[in-house]
Amino acid sequence: MNEYIAALVDEFYQLGVRHAVFSPGSRSTTMAMLFTEYEGFETYMNIDERSASFMALGIAKAHKEPTVLVCTSGSAVAHYLPAILEAQYSGVPLIVLSADRPHTLLHVGAPQTVDQQKIFGTAVNYYEELAVPQEDHYYTYPRQVARKAYMKAMDIKKGPVHINVPLFEPLVPELDRKHFEVGRSTYKVFKPNYGDVFSYQNRSNNTSNASNTSNASNASNVSNVSDVSYTKNTTDNSANNANNANNFNLLLAQYKRVLILAGPQINVDEVESIHSFAENLQAPILADPLSNVRRCHKAGAIDDNHEVASNRSNDTNMTQDKQVSDVVISTYDAFLADKELWPVLKPDCVIQFGQIVVSKRVQQMVASWDNVEYIEVNPTMDSMNPTGKTTMHMQASIDMFTHLFAVKNESNAYLNRWQRLEVAGKAQLSTAIEEPSSFEGRTIRELQQHIPDNSQVLVANSMTIRDFDYFWFSGESDAVLYGNRGVNGIDGTVSTALGLATNGKSTYLVTGDLSLFHDLNGLAVAKTQNLNLTIILHNNDGGGIFEYLLQKGTKHFDYLFSTSQGLDYSGAAKLYGCGYTKIINPDELSRVLAKVSTESGVHIIEIPTDREYSRQLHKKYTKVSVDMEALL
Repeated sequence: MNEYIAALVDEFYQLGVRHAVFSPGSRSTTMAMLFTEYEGFETYMNIDERSASFMALGIAKAHKEPTVLVCTSGSAVAHYLPAILEAQYSGVPLIVLSADRPHTLLHVGAPQTVDQQKIFGTAVNYYEELAVPQEDHYYTYPRQVARKAYMKAMDIKKGPVHINVPLFEPLVPELDRKHFEVGRSTYKVFKPNYGDVFSYQNRSNNTSNASNTSNASNASNVSNVSDVSYTKNTTDNSANNANNANNFNLLLAQYKRVLILAGPQINVDEVESIHSFAENLQAPILADPLSNVRRCHKAGAIDDNHEVASNRSNDTNMTQDKQVSDVVISTYDAFLADKELWPVLKPDCVIQFGQIVVSKRVQQMVASWDNVEYIEVNPTMDSMNPTGKTTMHMQASIDMFTHLFAVKNESNAYLNRWQRLEVAGKAQLSTAIEEPSSFEGRTIRELQQHIPDNSQVLVANSMTIRDFDYFWFSGESDAVLYGNRGVNGIDGTVSTALGLATNGKSTYLVTGDLSLFHDLNGLAVAKTQNLNLTIILHNNDGGGIFEYLLQKGTKHFDYLFSTSQGLDYSGAAKLYGCGYTKIINPDELSRVLAKVSTESGVHIIEIPTDREYSRQLHKKYTKVSVDMEALL
């Protein structure tokens, strides 16, 4: 009776979907059995819907394709909401197929029945209820719905989609191969090249702030830039777009102090383009760790003594196998604690790629600058800049933008200021590895030096990502960092990491105790699905991030914010069949990392830390020694 669902399953496969995550239930029997029967899908059974949805999120991140989620009716689909929100705000494609009772059983007290219509509201790119098709369209209609959902999930603004699927009994489908094949067409989806998308609009009331710069000799050549608004580079307007690009190059060329912000949501394959673009402009890149712009790079380098070594690839003092472009700045969150530096480092122009960087100091510094051109580069028209300083929005892919606007700047004076600070910052923060007691900064420095270059790391939210911002240096690892920075929650961390691990790469999760506690049940699926993951657990017994916020010292602080749990995580490891090691002597970490890298399954490395000790060390590492006169 429900064999038309086979056409839905087949169409998703024809479109390129390869992964599906289920949670058990009766009403979803038809879909779960058909996906499992279909050869070619990697399927994962996860008994907890919330964990399943974050696992699907991780799978989609790792494989760069939509992941299907299948659940039964009732409250099951509601457990997907946190992951759906994360997918929406971080641009991750998910396809939710929620089984439902038929309409005759709605609003009459039938068990396990709720109103599932548009349950995710505006959090999804697309919603449709799959009706029972008429005979003439029994196999073609489900395919049409699958195509619409896939295209919306993979739109220029990727995100989650939801198809609600009312199913009649009997729920066990006929598993005849013919039901998968009937109704196939020659329909193809060609993924668009968003490098062809080009438009920009100036949000300022003046002409690109050109009159506010000290170098505005070309301002008359770009006086019409605010009038330009083209949305696609087609044959009809290609000449206009070429002229627009030339005008923008002239605009960009007048700025001698360009600062680039590289935040999360940058594709790994776009990093090289950003490096080359910045090198031509002699522009420093403030690279958020999740941008992956801090990864190894072969162009310029900073040598082992932290001296700037641009274009000296034959220098014998330089690390040959791990180099980084000398325009990449990674220790900014430490040295920018000195607010006297902010006016000294003021640029003429800021260019933002990806989301805004996690560093609050960078955001505050940018917000303090007036009369600075601020250009957001984004393939969509969404604003990703909470400082409110954007003056121009460029709708373009990073690759398109960096290749189309090839401007060279011969002066490196502005870049050199940042490089001097980076040298000082690395010299200061590198000593974290010498701390005698366990400390988050020391762990991150050790981890970066000892994990394989082809590995991947999920960085938990709250204090963990901020510690990475401090201590994960540019040019010391080729590992890819991931994070859930769409809505920045601490939920689903373990499950997301296990989703990443499905690509077979060495996978690490670095997390605090509350984030791990929040998703402990995510560990269960690792054993049943034979997944490998190393968890680095910094256990300071509570919410350590509040030690750095204004809540510190207030009445009821411990009860409302510290939230100590006093949990024994060795017991959790035993419950879920994980390996477990507790690090008391920090000198043991490198040995333990080497050992667990040869083992399968999940291994938890617990590192007890002290909140107050960590807070004092953070204060220490913000006191970067700077020669102010040398910067001027």
